[in-house]
Amino acid sequence: MFRGVITALATPFDEDLNIDFGSLENLIEFQKENGVDGILIFGTTGESPSITDEEFVKVLEFAKKYRDDLTILVGIGSNNTQKTVEKAKKILEMGYENALVVVPYYNKPNTTGMYIHFSKVAETGVKVMVYDVPGRTGTFIRPETLKKLRENHDNIVSLKYASADFDRLMKHLMNLDEDFTILSGDDNLTVPMISIGVQGVVSVASNVYPAVVKEMVSSALKGDFETARELHFKMYPVFKALFVETNPVPVKYALYKKGIIKSPVVRPPLGELSAESKEAVEKALF
Repeated sequence: MFRGVITALATPFDEDLNIDFGSLENLIEFQKENGVDGILIFGTTGESPSITDEEFVKVLEFAKKYRDDLTILVGIGSNNTQKTVEKAKKILEMGYENALVVVPYYNKPNTTGMYIHFSKVAETGVKVMVYDVPGRTGTFIRPETLKKLRENHDNIVSLKYASADFDRLMKHLMNLDEDFTILSGDDNLTVPMISIGVQGVVSVASNVYPAVVKEMVSSALKGDFETARELHFKMYPVFKALFVETNPVPVKYALYKKGIIKSPVVRPPLGELSAESKEAVEKALF
């Protein structure tokens, strides 16, 4: 279902903290022109926790014109099952069918609760990419739970795996059928993950370097690991710099420095990049 490079799109704001639709259009066009397979709207990189319901609708209305050119996923996850279900229904109503649904954070459900959560979302009919990011959620989805979810809901189609635990990743790969895809959630682990069966990446770095990330991933998927390795190490300083502070603060600064968006502003509780971190980002850019 989902494969290749999906850019976890940043949400540009102006100096008054309003969504900058001009910069957003520029960023999406940049992705389209440079050959990414899709975009994710309102993931973590899109500052989903600070987006209002009204803005959620406005951005999705704005992005409709790109649906013929790009696969579009919409981040709808939360730690409130009913609210997540309501958002799933909303995006379906608006003509979108692909949803990124994060493992519930903070309340840390057990396996039964997690199964119920994702089942309720899947019952709406959206195509679900499960987002497993233990560093942000404090928990993770167990391979046996995801396997059961996939067996009972064929519209749970993909996993964004943002963890360096390769042992758990291999269990997922062995458990799941060929039509289910796993994508890396960490740019710097993408090439090694593809070597064992992962099908692509939901990428932060592709905001800034979509063509390079696309070539790196495409090379690895074709088995050309010599080229993929070369591009991986070319991009490695960028991968690290974009996480020198909390994502998406560094990537928005990088986009600003490259002239792709007009301002690096983030909404509270996120704060401006420190002077030291700005220097690290600038040093990594090429």
